[in-house]
Amino acid sequence: MLYATCGKLRGGNSAFAFVGNYTDRGDGIHVKVSTQRHNPDPAFRPLFGTDMITLMLKGTANGDMVDFEGEALQLPGVSFKAFLTRIAD
Repeated sequence: MLYATCGKLRGGNSAFAFVGNYTDRGDGIHVKVSTQRHNPDPAFRPLFGTDMITLMLKGTANGDMVDFEGEALQLPGVSFKAFLTRIAD
């Protein structure tokens, strides 16, 4: 779950918090979001193999969805794609 309002991103899941910001520019939505583990249970594995990662993404709105592409600052050259669906305004 990710909550976006007033340029800020906040969210998380059972193991990780997501914190960042976004700006809506003429060429798309630009995002910088970082993860931080809050649950030490090793059964919850991190997406990139490390507990703390920062993603730099650029997205395009498509109806109720936003398609994002980018990469992790800690892993240059490893691409990341996400398709987010708006569930409320």
